[in-house]
Amino acid sequence: MKSIIKASFAVLACAAAMAAPAHADQLADIKSRGTLVCGVLSNLEPFGFQDASTRELAGYDVDFCKAIAKSLGVKPELKVVSLEARIPELSQGRVDILAAVLGYTPARAEQIAFSDSYFVSEQKLAVKASGAFKQRDDLAGKRISTIKGSSTQNFVQKVLPSAQLVSYDDAPSAFMALVQGKVDGFGLSESMLRRFIAKLGPSGNIQVITPALGQEAWGLGVKKGEPALEKAVNTALADMEKSGEAQQIFDKWLGPKTLFQMKREFRIQPIKG
Repeated sequence: MKSIIKASFAVLACAAAMAAPAHADQLADIKSRGTLVCGVLSNLEPFGFQDASTRELAGYDVDFCKAIAKSLGVKPELKVVSLEARIPELSQGRVDILAAVLGYTPARAEQIAFSDSYFVSEQKLAVKASGAFKQRDDLAGKRISTIKGSSTQNFVQKVLPSAQLVSYDDAPSAFMALVQGKVDGFGLSESMLRRFIAKLGPSGNIQVITPALGQEAWGLGVKKGEPALEKAVNTALADMEKSGEAQQIFDKWLGPKTLFQMKREFRIQPIKG
């Protein structure tokens, strides 16, 4: 009888194990195949864009992706994603991580996990320099262009709730809407606004106004339920801060010797909230 009871428990335990959903360790899978599939942008210089001379993807985000892959001991595999499809691409497992100007919001944090912040962006508005709008609040009730699916939209809606958002698929289109007078302002991170203005030149008659819409911490996106991968990514980021590599990447793309002439006033650290 005891043998029969033991055998019954063994059968039940086996059945329970078979019924329980298997959880794959994504970090182990990444190391096993030897590549880190990283979702990046291809049309938002200097963070993710196609270099005209090499035809290869380059930028601030791309360099962080490559550094994370190196830390994990694998090769980076870059996959272009759109701003709108970033999170679905990650959630559905088509990329391992996102390095795609991904600003932290509580709503996004319900869908995916965020690494420590590797960039802090000030969201601002650009207007015609010769126009009537001289500060942010002058654009209350006015038409403001933004990128479809971008977090800038949230900042505009919060600070200027009466403004009329006009969404475009990419940053160049949203910027040209301002240049051509189709909208009264254009909202984006200050770094990217300054890039567009610098390339247009003084005759473009565009300027950035203050105060800022808000400040946004960017993190690398990781699929929820993958603590080993999230920890490995944060360890890699911490090592980059300590070694000075994070500062070097900033200076390369946004520092004093670039057209942005920006100073790094943040450090890699956990995102509050």
